[in-house]
Amino acid sequence: MEVHDRRDVLDVHNAIVSNSSFDDVNMSNTRFHDVNLSAARIHRTNLSNTKVEDANLSNAYFTNVNMSNVKIENAQVAGMMINGISLEDLFQAYETAKTAGGN
Repeated sequence: MEVHDRRDVLDVHNAIVSNSSFDDVNMSNTRFHDVNLSAARIHRTNLSNTKVEDANLSNAYFTNVNMSNVKIENAQVAGMMINGISLEDLFQAYETAKTAGGN
């Protein structure tokens, strides 16, 4: 199925659309529920003001991303790295500095 130069609302349920391609598409205010996006490639995408909840991001790779004002709560972060530094090591350094009277 091809959809070109259209402005329609798609209502897709219980479908397999793997290996599909979306290029220059406005999907703002779109809801994804119980969706498998494993091995997806997301490039030059605006996800500002997006809420991601109950998601499995294990082994995900983020590069050249703007994460300003991102809030992460109740997350499993074992093995998470930021700019090559273990998040667990960062937390440990923070706690050590806090205990030593640092800010």
